[in-house]
Amino acid sequence: MDLNTLHTFAAVVTAIVLEAAPFLLLGSLAAGLVEVLAPEGALERLLPASLPGRILAGLLAGLILPSCECGMVPLARRLLRKGLPVAAAVPYMLAGPVVNPVCLLSTWVAYRGDWTMVLLRVALVLLPAGALGWILGRKQASEILAPSLETVEACGCGCGAAHGPRLWAVLRHAAEEFLDMGRFLVFGALASAAFKVFLPQAALESLAGTPALAVPAMMLLAVLLSVCSQADAFVAASLTMFPRSAHLAFLALGPMLDLKLVPAYLTVFRWPVFRVLVWVPAALIFVLCLGLGLVWG
Repeated sequence: MDLNTLHTFAAVVTAIVLEAAPFLLLGSLAAGLVEVLAPEGALERLLPASLPGRILAGLLAGLILPSCECGMVPLARRLLRKGLPVAAAVPYMLAGPVVNPVCLLSTWVAYRGDWTMVLLRVALVLLPAGALGWILGRKQASEILAPSLETVEACGCGCGAAHGPRLWAVLRHAAEEFLDMGRFLVFGALASAAFKVFLPQAALESLAGTPALAVPAMMLLAVLLSVCSQADAFVAASLTMFPRSAHLAFLALGPMLDLKLVPAYLTVFRWPVFRVLVWVPAALIFVLCLGLGLVWG
């Protein structure tokens, strides 16, 4: 391994962390605001009573509360602990990074105004996110969240009160979330950079010509590269040797499953829930994108 390769590896790690950290910070701040300011049970009272209504609200919440996937896991955890139903929180966590104005605009720009790519990307994210909302939606937050030391009150006295100014409490909770999730961001950046720098480009080109191989190859690439949902469309659009169906597989799976998210999912959710979060989106996107490949030829 030469020095230039190591420099490239370090540069890629730094770029991923710097790209994702602001969004993780925003998500952590939002989580702190929810923790301190949202009354217990208020979020549930704002939602429809029916399961389909709650799923739909979660799927579309990203239009009002946009966030990158880098900050979604800590925010979703706080929302669940504040009483947001699972049927709304899980779809929001999965769909919000794509179904938001910033991501929609970036996809439209990357594909030079091709609304078909934008709308298909949204559809391919909404379907697995809605399916997971349906599968998990009847569970309570305590049934899907992993046991955590954070159940001990932050004030240290055991009373559960938020002592001191609310702004200080928000910042304290945000710092806890950022440090808790930040370590997984660094781990994911290291793993992603290793694959990006050391994976031979010739291997990608050999897979691009066969749709049955191109789709899973791009799905794997989405997981390994861990590009933020606000910028991943430009990465996908640059891989011109791959068919559009494979591009969509990359764009749909990445915001729901990548090397930044996997360790965060493992920490926040119970093991059976983690497996569902991994396999349901991957299986649905694989089948749907293969079908699109057959339609497009």
